[in-house]
Amino acid sequence: MKLELTNPKIWKKISERNMPTKHKIKVYEKMGGAYRFGENKGEQVFNTMTDVLKYKLNEGPGDDHEVGMGMGQLEDIIKNATELKGKIGTQEKNLPGWISDHISQAMQFINQANTGYHELKPEE
Repeated sequence: MKLELTNPKIWKKISERNMPTKHKIKVYEKMGGAYRFGENKGEQVFNTMTDVLKYKLNEGPGDDHEVGMGMGQLEDIIKNATELKGKIGTQEKNLPGWISDHISQAMQFINQANTGYHELKPEE
């Protein structure tokens, strides 16, 4: 199986910078880049290189890591939402439109996932 970047154009620009690779990875991830691992219909997308490494370290025959991966992603959402909440503060001000849009979309996606989630029965 092959690890691929979801946004190679961003990586190309970042990789031209003179900085350590671990910093390049952080910048790539902050700019929305992610990693795709696997093959057609069986591929997984990871938001951070750390998630990729955790997945590979825990991978075993027949293992399914969707719950662990989901928990890691939810922890990342909580961390970043808390940090963003602190940056925005409580004073009324104009936020850039793209930030307001990202917050609205994130809220809608999390709400949809939460309200649509149900435990699957063994036969599903």
